[in-house]
Amino acid sequence: MPFLACPFLILAIALAAFLGPSLTNAMIAIGVSASPIFVRLTRAQVLQIKVEDYVEAARAVGCHPLRIAVSHILPNVTAPLIVQASLAIASAVIAEASLSFLGLGQQPPDPSWGSMLNTAKNFMETAPWMAVWPGLAIFVLVLSFNLLGDGLRDALDPKHR
Repeated sequence: MPFLACPFLILAIALAAFLGPSLTNAMIAIGVSASPIFVRLTRAQVLQIKVEDYVEAARAVGCHPLRIAVSHILPNVTAPLIVQASLAIASAVIAEASLSFLGLGQQPPDPSWGSMLNTAKNFMETAPWMAVWPGLAIFVLVLSFNLLGDGLRDALDPKHR
């Protein structure tokens, strides 16, 4: 997996530069860059769950492999994936703001916090509040999704109870 060897944001920047500057291309680049984490997590969870006693018992009584996958493995894989998705949204917000700041994401005159920060950097001495509000909005949104992910992990992970 060459995607895991390259940092998320660097890969997203490279893909967005290759695809061209637009919001759709930025979303594609962020999605492709974030997908190896989900693939790796899903594989690890399936490998861990498929050797559990209840899966072996279902296999021993003759359940079809598709039924085992849907009724035993899938419900136990979804909780970690939901938690990872809520944490990945925070990374995606930062990546989109970074791509827009660099001119590879949402293009002006359409609004984006990254392009707002890019415009505000020219006015830091005279109007620093132009950078404070978009930066604060990004900070609050990312913090909210991180806290949501931590809360979901605590609620959905039976090991943390």
